[in-house]
Amino acid sequence: MRYTFNVELNTDQPFVVDLHPEDYQTQVLSGAIAINLGRPEKFKAATIAIHGHVGIALNIDSAKPSIVYEPLMQSTVDLVAANDMDGSGVIRFEDDGIQYLPFRIDIPRPGNLPSTLINKLDTHYIDWKYEIHATLQRDSIFSLKRVVKHDLIFRRPIPPKDEDAPDHTVSTDMPKQFKSKLTVPKYVSLGQDSLAATVKLKARDKSYMIKEIDCAVVQTEDIDYFTKRSHPSVEDAEFPGVPCKVNASRLVSVIKKIPNDDFDLEFGHSKPIEMDVRLDNMQLIPTERGLDWLEISHVFRFTIYFMDVNLQPLITELPLIVGHEEVSVEPMAAMKAQTEETRMIDSLKISDTEDHIAHSRSPTPELA
Repeated sequence: MRYTFNVELNTDQPFVVDLHPEDYQTQVLSGAIAINLGRPEKFKAATIAIHGHVGIALNIDSAKPSIVYEPLMQSTVDLVAANDMDGSGVIRFEDDGIQYLPFRIDIPRPGNLPSTLINKLDTHYIDWKYEIHATLQRDSIFSLKRVVKHDLIFRRPIPPKDEDAPDHTVSTDMPKQFKSKLTVPKYVSLGQDSLAATVKLKARDKSYMIKEIDCAVVQTEDIDYFTKRSHPSVEDAEFPGVPCKVNASRLVSVIKKIPNDDFDLEFGHSKPIEMDVRLDNMQLIPTERGLDWLEISHVFRFTIYFMDVNLQPLITELPLIVGHEEVSVEPMAAMKAQTEETRMIDSLKISDTEDHIAHSRSPTPELA
């Protein structure tokens, strides 16, 4: 019987890793290679590795734009060296059946790695992915190395919402003219269908009678990436430091409009107005701050329009924090199912590795 193997991680959800926020800290990820043996075996090569690569589109305004690839991180552990107790240079399994080869592997500088859950940017110019690779080679002359790979989701933990913590509240008081009080949650999460906000209004003069109000959630994506290595085959990229910059803002909710159809001076005063804003989870991505080349931020934008067209609309913006949601057992498949658009990430390949075997559920092919 041939042997098969797979990777198991000591994480709450399969292949989902919560990154430590501290940039200086090295994070340790533990798990095991689960090997199903048909007979006792010896292995002369056994490694576990984590690869992270970014793909960048350069010369996008030229007739021949190019995509180049650079490492975000790479960490490898030689499990033979870690488990060779007698100096023979092999790992021995004396029994058949399922055997476990435990490992511990470092994730360097986790606070400086972009999470996978924000990889739904509204741009084709930059993309990234992470993989974990397990490699085995039997101790025989004609054996070949065999590799099992899985996509990894890296996510940045957001502190859970304290139900007793106050929401954002901001007041505007214009004596003898206008007054308002707006209350908005501080936190929302992916998968949340809507955001509930409350506003109380008071027009103190007819000239400040309200025509309508509207609100929406705005997401800002700022990318300022510079290549870390040279790419001699790409024009104008022979040396490091080629920029990839994207600065974009987009709506990630519907625009909720509430008109004052009755021309009521008491509009929003006797009874606070409740606004239920539907979120767009096809575009909403978690907040990401503190990276040296990437920042994702969100605001709740509330606008008041007055009947008097000579009065400028009154705009209030309150910051929001968007946290991650629970990820399904097949996390990457679930993420890809959210969009029909073909993205650069589908073509990202970790360099110098074998063909991709993601989320393998079938036996690894017998090559030796």
